[in-house]
Amino acid sequence: MFRSKIDSLSFFTDISSVELDALWREPPYSLGGANEHFSGHDIMTQGRNVYIKFKSSYDKQIVLLFTGRRRSTVDHDRALQEALRTRLRVVESNSQDIIQLFKDLSARLVSVHAEKDSFVLTFKTVEEIWKFSTYLSLGYVARCLENFLCDQSFWLDPELLSDLEISVTVDEEHLATLYLGLLVQEGSFFAKSLYTRSEQDEEEEERLSFRKNDLLMVKSTGQDHMWEGAMLSTGNHGLVPVNHCIDCTGCVIFLQTKTYLPHHLLSVTGSCVAVVDYTPMGADELQLSQGDIVEIQGLLIRGLGEFIGKHTTTGHIGFVHKAHVKPLDNGQLVFLTEEERARLAQVNSCSSEPSDTSLLERLFSSDISSVYRLDRLDETDFMYIRNRPKHDLKVSTNTRQSVMSEKSGGTPSYHSSPCTSLSHSSPHLSRYHSHNPLPRVGERLSFTSDDTFRELDEFQDDPCLFLEENSWEADESELSDPTLTLLNHDHFQEDFLPLYDLQYSFLWVTFSGKTEDELSGHLESVRECAKRMGMHWAHRRACFLLGRLCARKLKFSQARVYYEEALSVCVDSFSDTPLLVALFTNLTAVYLKQRMTDKLPQTLEKASALLLCLPSHTFTSTDEVELLKLLLRRSVVMGDKHLEARVCYLISSLFLYLRKTDDALPFVERLQFHSVMLSATEGRSVVPLDLNWLLSGLYDRKYLPHLALASLSLDSRQDHSLQDAFQRTELFTRNSARLNPCWKDGTSLLPAQIVVYLQQALAIAEREEDMKTQRDLCLGLASVYQQYNALDKAVCCAQQAVETGVNINEEEGFEASVLLGWLLVLTDRAEKAQSVLQPLLTSLQSTDSPTQRGVIHNLLALCLRQQSRIPEAGWHLHSALVISRESGNQRNQALALANLGCLALDVGASLVAERFLVRSLHLFLELWENHTDEEHVQTYLWLGRSYKDRGSSQDIRTCYEMGLLIALHARNLHSQMVVAKVLSRLYDDMLLYAQSIVYYEHCVAVSRELKDKRLEGEYLEILSSLYLSLNTERSSRKSLDYTKQSLRISIDLGKREEESETWLQVGRIYYLIQEDELADMYLQAAVKTALRMNDPHFAMSIYEEAGDVYFKGHRNRIASLPFYRDGSLPFARSIKDIHSEFRLLSKLTELLMNQGEQEEALQYATLAVQIASKTGVRENERTAYHRLATVYYSLQQYEMAENYYIKSLSLCPPILQHPMEARYYAKVYCRLGNFTLHKLKDAFDAVGYFQLALAAALEDQANPEALYVVYMKLAEIHGNHLPDAQLCQVYRDRAQSLKRVLAREEGTAAGVENIDNADTEHGQKKEGDSDTDMGHTEKQNGISDSIPENKMYDGGSAPRTSMIHVGRVHPGHTKSQQW
Repeated sequence: MFRSKIDSLSFFTDISSVELDALWREPPYSLGGANEHFSGHDIMTQGRNVYIKFKSSYDKQIVLLFTGRRRSTVDHDRALQEALRTRLRVVESNSQDIIQLFKDLSARLVSVHAEKDSFVLTFKTVEEIWKFSTYLSLGYVARCLENFLCDQSFWLDPELLSDLEISVTVDEEHLATLYLGLLVQEGSFFAKSLYTRSEQDEEEEERLSFRKNDLLMVKSTGQDHMWEGAMLSTGNHGLVPVNHCIDCTGCVIFLQTKTYLPHHLLSVTGSCVAVVDYTPMGADELQLSQGDIVEIQGLLIRGLGEFIGKHTTTGHIGFVHKAHVKPLDNGQLVFLTEEERARLAQVNSCSSEPSDTSLLERLFSSDISSVYRLDRLDETDFMYIRNRPKHDLKVSTNTRQSVMSEKSGGTPSYHSSPCTSLSHSSPHLSRYHSHNPLPRVGERLSFTSDDTFRELDEFQDDPCLFLEENSWEADESELSDPTLTLLNHDHFQEDFLPLYDLQYSFLWVTFSGKTEDELSGHLESVRECAKRMGMHWAHRRACFLLGRLCARKLKFSQARVYYEEALSVCVDSFSDTPLLVALFTNLTAVYLKQRMTDKLPQTLEKASALLLCLPSHTFTSTDEVELLKLLLRRSVVMGDKHLEARVCYLISSLFLYLRKTDDALPFVERLQFHSVMLSATEGRSVVPLDLNWLLSGLYDRKYLPHLALASLSLDSRQDHSLQDAFQRTELFTRNSARLNPCWKDGTSLLPAQIVVYLQQALAIAEREEDMKTQRDLCLGLASVYQQYNALDKAVCCAQQAVETGVNINEEEGFEASVLLGWLLVLTDRAEKAQSVLQPLLTSLQSTDSPTQRGVIHNLLALCLRQQSRIPEAGWHLHSALVISRESGNQRNQALALANLGCLALDVGASLVAERFLVRSLHLFLELWENHTDEEHVQTYLWLGRSYKDRGSSQDIRTCYEMGLLIALHARNLHSQMVVAKVLSRLYDDMLLYAQSIVYYEHCVAVSRELKDKRLEGEYLEILSSLYLSLNTERSSRKSLDYTKQSLRISIDLGKREEESETWLQVGRIYYLIQEDELADMYLQAAVKTALRMNDPHFAMSIYEEAGDVYFKGHRNRIASLPFYRDGSLPFARSIKDIHSEFRLLSKLTELLMNQGEQEEALQYATLAVQIASKTGVRENERTAYHRLATVYYSLQQYEMAENYYIKSLSLCPPILQHPMEARYYAKVYCRLGNFTLHKLKDAFDAVGYFQLALAAALEDQANPEALYVVYMKLAEIHGNHLPDAQLCQVYRDRAQSLKRVLAREEGTAAGVENIDNADTEHGQKKEGDSDTDMGHTEKQNGISDSIPENKMYDGGSAPRTSMIHVGRVHPGHTKSQQW
């Protein structure tokens, strides 16, 4: 915007190129060698040499990096940076918010890279990149990101707030390249030569010759190193090397922080010493002798050829040529005087002026002292019922009163007369100027006389300044003419102010009662009379007024004649400095409008000096802006930052005065920019301005909420009044509502950042000892802290409000005390709450305040219930109920009944609770439109709980669904979330998963409206599990979709552990729907995510679970092999996790056995035995030996199998803990007996094993089939291998007896047939069947039955439950000894 305004300066006049170039150069009266004290305009070539290398092809995007750091530490805070990344990932999902943020910052967002802490931006126009660079330099970009990325909890912690800051960086050279590229793209532009190039330097005739600091008009030729240029002074054309010139406007913003500003380029105050003798060429110049001391009046600005000085010897004031003096060492470096700084600080940037009470009432209106509060049974209830006011920011402007005018009786005018050293100040100047240079909301952004002159009625009684029309003939009447007398004062008078002001107020103040034509005739007569009578001052002033009237009618030629005649009158010009300023500035403006370039140099330097050097300039014409724009362009070309800042100050002052805030904004920005840059220059004493307060109001008017909030938060002035503090809060709330419309509608919490502005207001109120405001602010802070569940801080603020209120009077402290008691109840400090509330109840007994007594009774009941003092709590609630009935307050009646129902629920009286709650609900239904939705909903939840205690499921559902309907009708998202969660859990408990899914999906929708990613992720995980439990392909696909959504949220929140587990869950679901390739991909992603964490044990668990997806599945189990063998097993060894290593070896053994890879399985089984001994868990060793024995058995190495089975049994506990262990023993001993009998051909040992199997089978009463098999085996051995007819018959009889019992129990022939088949089996077939049965049931009922699944691999032991002794075989004994 500022850049475009500078560009527009070339079109305001048709001055030729040669004439325009002449204006940039030194005036013709500069002495040769005089610039030894003020050297040439080579600012761009001094100090650090920075050149922009331009190429036709370049990257048109730029990377903006952000870094969070703590001021208290030097090292980078990784935790803080990760928190910012997480926040960025969260908000990135709503890309429109980020796009709008950078749109306000005048940039176009290309992409966001949270992991790289960067944004990629681009620009389409020069204006965009200019404005963005300004915002970057002013710190607005960093502050906007801070406001955008910091969580709400950040603003509630003052220590963290003061310690944390976000810094942003860009590649400045690349930014300058982008700027130059856009400049070339837009066409021709002005440039300044950096070097001198003569015709002899190059042989090519096409190249242009120029001198250092010449002005050129250049444009691109399509070459990277050459431009086409035209020199303004001569009009010659030719080629110009790119590195020989620099853009006059754009590169200033990029290079100024790197450029050294020499001392002679600064604006100074103080004194100068004459270095030459000088005889003045005009009456308004000072005569100097070498060595004379000249006191600078106002400022000496390097960019101007003249300044105003006062001769210390003669006391004369006049123009002094800069070339004739040099500044003394005691000069102060400034570009604004202290008076100007003070007046600039008084500009009120707020568009509205709310009173402190109205603002706090709108934001924090509370009914704590008149409305009862609901109790809480447990954590599922509402934390508190938020009685938020419905925020309405559309407060009519005409209903607001200016607290500023009420408290201070008005502020000094923004514009005043010049400084007292040159003129007399006016105490009544405010009569001619508005209190606030900014318009209010709804007012037109233009000047109107009605706005400015609202107090001019007092001038109606002034004496008339006209004589009768026929009274001008005589000399006596001429001498007695009051107008002539008034205008002929030889010094400035206060009554002259209307003559010189911007509004032509002399028309109705000084010369009221006449039309402009009549006044013109009258002033012409005064002019003639004054000229004839030698009344020089009257002559000059009359000519000036006539010129103003002509200029008002756009008769500029006639106005010019009058102005020139006024200047030609010989008077002591500086006796009336405002007149001199008005004459020179108005005449120069006319010259510019009429393109009179021949006369322009005669007045330009003096007008510039009067306009810029004298402080507190009073504008007399809007045309002065043309002169200021010319000076602005001159300052940019010369690179004089002080001159540019001074011009920006005057232009912005004029536009603010005219209420043209959009036009003023770029100049205020530029002024702030130069103030910051100049004050940061090393060794300079320029005190920076802080215009952020003014800029925030301007951004607010332009509807740029991000910039308004950024500038507001950067405002560091310490001189704000209490009213300013409230206006800052108002400005914050209005722009926050623009960014979050939900807050404006009252459906969201107040922004937590409001705490910062309330605390600032509180500090000012404490300084001013405003006790009532302190109390109100403390209550407001407590309310905000309560909303964000920072209850401890809320209690502290409430305590401070109580202490402050008591100092005012007892009534003022009552509300604060009630709030304190309520907060103490919420924090479960019932005894302390009671100590606060009980005195209040006592003090109210003698007053006529029944509602307040009811409130205290209600809160005391809540305290007593927390202390389990139920009877006393009931009595207080009954008292509260009676009071509410007597006063006819239905809402309080409903609340008291609801609390009685809660009390009954707490003691288990469900039927009594139901009666109270139903009565309460009847009252709430009558209050349907009174914003009681949360209380109404909570009562329905309690009623549903009372039905739940009595098992009435249908009534429970009805109550909960009614509560949800009320919350939906009220559009209360918080209530909807609470009720939907309760309903979903209810249907989940009832196994009605379809209904449960409906309400969980509503929870997800509400979470998204609340922008709570954490809650959304939790509900998505629950929905995924519910859909997966339906066990259909469609539901599995739906579960997959929700799991992926949850995965994205986990990634956004930066929760690596949850992210890894969600990757794993997605892999499981893909496995279930038989998409193994995708399953493998997601499982690998889960492992990689876990490995990036600094938690090796968690990574180990994820690695193992990834393999378990296939291992515990029903197909493609071999796919778990690479996860176990190639991944998790080496990782377990690397972190020396022997328990995990043992589990993995056991799983690998079983997996390979099932795949028929017995040889490889033997290796892992052997390793498992070795590792088991290191775990220190006896059950692990027993399991490892058993598994190794099974591998040997499958390899038909029976002796080794026998050995390890015996070792496994030797590790068994001597006392059985469960009958299932007996079944395990029976099967193992049967297997030992079978292969000993049939493979090892040792019938004697086989008898021993079967005897032990018999002992174990007798303990397992639930498995008589095993006992029958053992009986038959023993009968077979004693019948065929170790003949013993008696024992054979005994076992056979027992078997037959058991057979008949089993047959009767089963009652079917099928069971008997199966036993007969078992009885007739013999030889190799028997052994094979028995071994097959052992191999099959070993996994089902052997180790798996006797050892719980969670202990198969980790070796945990369970408590003893029975004391059964079983004979054991010790591996060290011989077979004969064992038996």
